[in-house]
Amino acid sequence: MNPQSSGGLHSSAPTIFNDASVFGQSITRVYRPVFHDDEGRQANVEAVDRPGRRGFRASLSAHHLDGVVLSNVDVTGHEVDYQGTVDPEDSALKIYYVSSGTAVIRQEGREQTVEAGQLGVHDSMQPYQIWTETGFDSLIMVVPKTRLATLGTGYADLSAARFTAGDGAGRLVLPYLQGLAGGLDEVIRGQGRQIVRSTVDLLTMLFASAVGTAAEGPGGRRARQREDIEGWIRDHLLDSDLSPGRIAAAHFMSTRALHALFKEAGTTVGTVVRAVRLERARELLILHPTWALAEVGRWSGFADPSYFSRVFRQEFGMSPGEFRAAGV
Repeated sequence: MNPQSSGGLHSSAPTIFNDASVFGQSITRVYRPVFHDDEGRQANVEAVDRPGRRGFRASLSAHHLDGVVLSNVDVTGHEVDYQGTVDPEDSALKIYYVSSGTAVIRQEGREQTVEAGQLGVHDSMQPYQIWTETGFDSLIMVVPKTRLATLGTGYADLSAARFTAGDGAGRLVLPYLQGLAGGLDEVIRGQGRQIVRSTVDLLTMLFASAVGTAAEGPGGRRARQREDIEGWIRDHLLDSDLSPGRIAAAHFMSTRALHALFKEAGTTVGTVVRAVRLERARELLILHPTWALAEVGRWSGFADPSYFSRVFRQEFGMSPGEFRAAGV
């Protein structure tokens, strides 16, 4: 697929699984950064049989854009056990809107039963389990913590959380997710970036209402500003000019103010641009295994293949070719 035609969207066609362990290997790759597939840190999946129904079957289609994953999963009874963790700054929420069936989420001593028409959440900082005897058809989303900066410390309250259409903002958000689940594969290809932004904004509103986040102060506003600028960088990743001056002008600020904004977060504009390029490259290596490495670099904004290889190795500890060969 041509990334430019869909605004940087990377999608996988629906894949059918008849083996629970193979399904586990696939979701380990798809739902980053929830999973890390180092040894002993993969998602372990086992089939759960119910009376009158045996065997395992799953269908998975996933769409990656700007670090967010939107996917549809239709799966029979199973249990997911994941014992890995990630650093707090790299964490993400994995979010389930269940269209049919039932899922039980367990994390940090909490347990929530999520039924059809409800939404469940867990985070990637602690081990978790998902169990279902009935199976479920679900819209499953992964949203990095960096896209939810305005939640502040309230982010930690979302381990094994549940939301219903009768809960405040849930009256608005859950019907939207129901519609998205029913037409995800169609709308995401034509309006991918708008769908991602709208979905993240609505989820942020839903979660903020639940954790009681205080009114956004100056720190929250500046975090939101950095998030908006990072989103703009993702939108313009293939532009010939991504200099600090260009980025600052696009956001009606001085270059000095732009540098100060990111210095507050302990980083630089150049570091952010490079990180976004490298994350795009990693996604392309996973989703397009037949592409030449130079082509992956070019579609990630790296005009020089040797520079692409060098900075990729610096960031991930292996070359792009080694990363692809390892299947990580």
